[in-house]
Amino acid sequence: MKYVLSSWKMYPTVDQAQSSFEAIQVGLQERAQGGVVLPQVILCPPFLSLVPLAALVDHRVLALGAQTCHWEAEGPYTGEISPRMLQGLVDYVLVGHSERRAVGETDEQVARKVAAVAQHGLTPILLVGEDDPDEDAILRSEQRLRHGLTGIDVSTQPVLVVYEPTWAIGTEETAPTSHVRRSVTHLKAVLADMGAREPQVLYGGSVNDDNVDTLARLDTLDGVGAGRASLDPAQFLRLIDHVGRAMRRGGELR
Repeated sequence: MKYVLSSWKMYPTVDQAQSSFEAIQVGLQERAQGGVVLPQVILCPPFLSLVPLAALVDHRVLALGAQTCHWEAEGPYTGEISPRMLQGLVDYVLVGHSERRAVGETDEQVARKVAAVAQHGLTPILLVGEDDPDEDAILRSEQRLRHGLTGIDVSTQPVLVVYEPTWAIGTEETAPTSHVRRSVTHLKAVLADMGAREPQVLYGGSVNDDNVDTLARLDTLDGVGAGRASLDPAQFLRLIDHVGRAMRRGGELR
């Protein structure tokens, strides 16, 4: 378990984002100063907050990411943000979140975004998953994974993959542990088949400080992603603590 990813979606104002960011960063700094082993924490606030937060970020304890971007570096795309604009502000960019796919983002657009993010020296975080937990679920996740990565060489380009079953998002329960293990193991095998030397797959979908401990002990997982749970600094820091303890234990569930 190496990563804790969060997306603040369309919730905090700039002032609220800065307040939460500072509380989280101070909490992480205090833990680091005390010798606590920490995962790589990636915060993805709304676009408006990226500029002020980039000036405050302590890269020793966390990194910033954007929630999406366009695939072009510039052009007549009113309201869009290009990967070139994000250079110097973030290290990561989320691509293919289920909430964006739900409003029309296609597999082709996702693939173009992943390639554009990589071309601009940023690390794409590709989100894949299925809409229903039926017997074909794993295959649908694999199809989205393969399609999303068609524009990059995963043997040389760093990429994080988040497995997010759509049917588990916004609920109070994560997907069953057995399902997560099976899906993540399969996605890692696909990544390895595509040439990735160290496949990195996280889980996202209703993760909070109450259920993260079980996920954090899954040795197949490289991290977790949180949405609503990351909006409360105290709750988010507790979630990070759970992951940190699992890192020190070395994982238990297999």
